[in-house]
Amino acid sequence: MESISLNLNFHDTLECPICCDYYTPPIYLCPNGHSICGTCSSNSRCCPLCRAQLSRVSRNLVLENILEQISVPCKFEGCKENTTLANRNQHFKVCPFNNFTKCIECNNNEEDLVAHLIRNHEYKEISMEESGGLRSFSGPFDSWVRDTDWPKGVWRFGNDPLVVHAKSYGGIFHIFLYRIARKPMKVSLKVENGDYSISFKGEIPNIMEYKEKMTDPHFNCEVNLLLSNFVKMHDDDEEILRLSMKVKRLPSVEMQK
Repeated sequence: MESISLNLNFHDTLECPICCDYYTPPIYLCPNGHSICGTCSSNSRCCPLCRAQLSRVSRNLVLENILEQISVPCKFEGCKENTTLANRNQHFKVCPFNNFTKCIECNNNEEDLVAHLIRNHEYKEISMEESGGLRSFSGPFDSWVRDTDWPKGVWRFGNDPLVVHAKSYGGIFHIFLYRIARKPMKVSLKVENGDYSISFKGEIPNIMEYKEKMTDPHFNCEVNLLLSNFVKMHDDDEEILRLSMKVKRLPSVEMQK
């Protein structure tokens, strides 16, 4: 049998078109023969290349076997282990040098959680000055008075992101915040008009402390109180009501006052 040599772009053929990372078995085929890694196929209905309906029936066993024959070093600094592409993600989960963060939506370990949340789970990223800025929550009247899960997002203070979940539940508006960075982070949230203000000030928990049934919001207030005092009609659409909120990153010394 003739010897073979691999093109320099060969590694591109081993990348899933959805997550743009090396395929993770099991690998599934769309009806037109495009491959999708197992994790992405469970979160997608259509092939990103041809838009054909995905099914979790047809496996690309040849490609899975190829991944078992290719060895790569662990990418975490300090780790000397080698693993196959097929077992790469399994090694990441137990590697003592792993600096990944577990996704709160799909439980995958991600090196860049913000990019993953935006790309795979439709989080909206909002950039602010490092010290903070003005944020808002907007929706029709019905979304305020009924139980509502507001769009999830990432507030980025300079280079430091916060994951933001907001919901209206049982007549109360809640905001839950989680930092991704390991270093502590403290913020204040405030809504105000000429006569009243409501605020939160405190340290934000790490994303690893996230719980599916969150019982301790970092800001909460009765919806009726917000509607009567702080929520205003949107400038561009009179059917949309907006709550504006001042968000500020606090230095450690300010929290000690």
